[in-house]
Amino acid sequence: MRLNIKRSNWVTAPNASKLWICIPVFYTLFIQILTGFPRPGTLHEVSAHEFFIKMSEKIFDYPFWIQDLSHFPLFLVFGWLWLWYLRRKQRNPFALFALVLVAFSYAIINEFTQFFIPQRFPSINDVIMNLLGMTAALFLHLYSHKN
Repeated sequence: MRLNIKRSNWVTAPNASKLWICIPVFYTLFIQILTGFPRPGTLHEVSAHEFFIKMSEKIFDYPFWIQDLSHFPLFLVFGWLWLWYLRRKQRNPFALFALVLVAFSYAIINEFTQFFIPQRFPSINDVIMNLLGMTAALFLHLYSHKN
């Protein structure tokens, strides 16, 4: 017996309004800020505002392995949002390939920007989790459009 669940088209693609781009752009900025935040010691050295020091302490309060695993859901949502927005009109394979290439590049570049942040370093485990999250987003997106 097959369930026929009625689903809103909005879930797989927004309408034609260009304002929808704000969602993936703001989420991208959120990821960049979150993954590029300096450690609390660096912020103490530069006499940063207490708000930023507290925020940094909260970000780095978790065990290292949880921080590594958190990259997967962050980039799954990142990948879904960009696929959701950019593929709302174009569904050809070339557009999908270009989008995936750009998104995977960002997943790698995001990690390597940490090389320039004091007391931070790029991690191959984080790159792998970023790419796995992007891959999961791609498969979920393709599956949702198939159905």
